[in-house]
Amino acid sequence: MRSAISKVLHEVLGQPILGRILHTIENLSLDRIHIIVGHQAEQIKEYVGQVQLQTPTAIHLQEEQLGTGHAVLQAEEALAKFEGTILVLAGDTPLLSKETLAALMNKHREDKADVSLLTVRVPIPKGYGRIVRSKKGVIEAIVEEKDATDQQKALNEINPGVYCFQWPLIKKGLHALKNDNKQGEYYLTDVIGWAVEKGLKLSSFELEDWREVVGVNSRTDLAIANSLMNERHLRKLSLESGVTIIDPTTTWIAPEVTIEQDTVILPGCWLMGNITIGSACKIGPNTVMEGEVHIGSRSHIVQSHLEDCQIGNACRIGPYAHLRPGSVISDEVKIGNFVEVKKSFIGLKTSVGHLSYIGDATIGNHVNIGAGTITANYDHYTKQKARTTIEDGASTGSNAVLVAPVTLGREAAVAAGTVITKDVPAESLAVRRASQETVDGWAARQKRKTPT
Repeated sequence: MRSAISKVLHEVLGQPILGRILHTIENLSLDRIHIIVGHQAEQIKEYVGQVQLQTPTAIHLQEEQLGTGHAVLQAEEALAKFEGTILVLAGDTPLLSKETLAALMNKHREDKADVSLLTVRVPIPKGYGRIVRSKKGVIEAIVEEKDATDQQKALNEINPGVYCFQWPLIKKGLHALKNDNKQGEYYLTDVIGWAVEKGLKLSSFELEDWREVVGVNSRTDLAIANSLMNERHLRKLSLESGVTIIDPTTTWIAPEVTIEQDTVILPGCWLMGNITIGSACKIGPNTVMEGEVHIGSRSHIVQSHLEDCQIGNACRIGPYAHLRPGSVISDEVKIGNFVEVKKSFIGLKTSVGHLSYIGDATIGNHVNIGAGTITANYDHYTKQKARTTIEDGASTGSNAVLVAPVTLGREAAVAAGTVITKDVPAESLAVRRASQETVDGWAARQKRKTPT
């Protein structure tokens, strides 16, 4: 990856590769998850400590990276009292689905197998271990590409590195592994040959779509994984949820995003996080959503940036609006162009037309915020923020400044160009301006002073 960041912490559609795998396998009702770490182990430990998992999780350090077989043995002590099936998979395959893993585990149980593995046929098998079968179709071995003959390299059924093993039976095979190969490593794949030699029962489940097991070993692979996951989710939204994606080639939507029917996603959208969008909305073009974002039905979000916020029904946001974390927008609200809203509540049918900043504010229903209105919520000396309250029906003129803490009463009005530093009573008009002075003939005198 040529990165200071661990490979498995690089993101695929807004979530680290390892996070995607952990959340997938947590849906399999496992007793425990064991994570084997080696290179850049501290980064991975820190990340796993931040991930909220229901399944108990243990981390084991592989101090010397002596191969995949050696890696599995790092959990041996933790499995001392365990008897049953262990599922083993690599930490760099973010597209694996819970349905595929469940199918492998079910096949393993149904066949009463000792060893089962996932296989798939790929158009270009380069880089993968090849599945070697007998004339009867029985798996005999897995040969890593570096150790494969030319005839074996021509095989296109590959081993993506997903197994079910019966424990503790397979422990003998792990301890029997040898490192007499070009890499000098203990390959987990050699357990298959050991199982055949010992007469154990083998089973396999062949995956139909090879793209699901794409591994990430480079920035190019990462781009491919992003593209494949995006393609899969856009197709699901279109076919199962009734969402119109105008241009799939420029639209990126994470699998966590749910969208209801008859919503239209215009080109250039980037939607990443736990996002819900109601029905009959229009999103985009060129709209970014990140984090926890919830949008009601019939809302139109145009060319804007939304983070950790909530938007009601029949709202119009943008273009060029920025809704920052903690913002809650009620129904039928208009947030216009070049408006920034931060940690504020905006009531029903309120309009914040354009060029305004609303921060740490509570705004009621049917309020009109004039162009260029600013809530001055931050004291840069004390580093403290204060709230502004604007009650129902109030309005501000253009270029008003509300210096918090301050309250505008119900149906109060603030004249254009006014700086408010005190509360304004209900149904009152607040005006604070310097007196206007007019200098007659000023322009003519200026012209006479100008050299020709």
